[in-house]
Amino acid sequence: MKKIALFVEGQTEQIFISELIHQLFTEHKTVIKTHQMRRLHHNISIETIITNEAKEYFIMIYDCGTDDKVKSDILDNYQKLQKADFNYIIGLQDFFNPKRQKIKMTVQQFKKGLNSGLDQAIFTELFLAVQEIEAWFIAEDEHYKNFFPNISLEIINSIAGVNVRTEDTEKIPHPSIVLDKIYKKCGRTSGYSKNKYIVRDIVNSLDFTNLYIHVRKRNSSLNTLLICLDSIIP
Repeated sequence: MKKIALFVEGQTEQIFISELIHQLFTEHKTVIKTHQMRRLHHNISIETIITNEAKEYFIMIYDCGTDDKVKSDILDNYQKLQKADFNYIIGLQDFFNPKRQKIKMTVQQFKKGLNSGLDQAIFTELFLAVQEIEAWFIAEDEHYKNFFPNISLEIINSIAGVNVRTEDTEKIPHPSIVLDKIYKKCGRTSGYSKNKYIVRDIVNSLDFTNLYIHVRKRNSSLNTLLICLDSIIP
């Protein structure tokens, strides 16, 4: 059994990654569990797997609650994961952060330090969703018709400021706000927020085949994450 620990910055990423993993590993015998890190100490829960059926993968998704804790949570709990025989540690966080905006930090500058200081006794890598994971949602152009059958791509593009079907939506400075504007313009009164019920509704509407085949070609941060996950699956 291969054991994979995924550290994500928050609830939105946890919901998305859970479904992405389910889609990618659907042909394999897989256990997927989630754990919300405790706010004060961010200790992790190491799961003991007791099953009569042989599993190929055990995947634990840790919701860190904030992007500032993804890397530190990995570093703080590395030895525990190593002792528990985990084979892979993967981190995912957004780039968007008001503090980074204030000092005008670029994606390239932030990426330079993203994976520095990580032990490689276990395969360990952090990935960045640029600017936010919602950029991937915007780029998945097939899901809009599930909510708005008559919506035109021109309206979506005018709000996004890019052609979501052909251009890189990572250019959008604050994708979650743009997604909210798109949904409200199209008549979804609740718009978009990080409320777990709304996020689940959106994630359940996404066309993951489109994400895997087409969206990744124009969103490099999604592509690098999928390349990593692809390398784990034989």
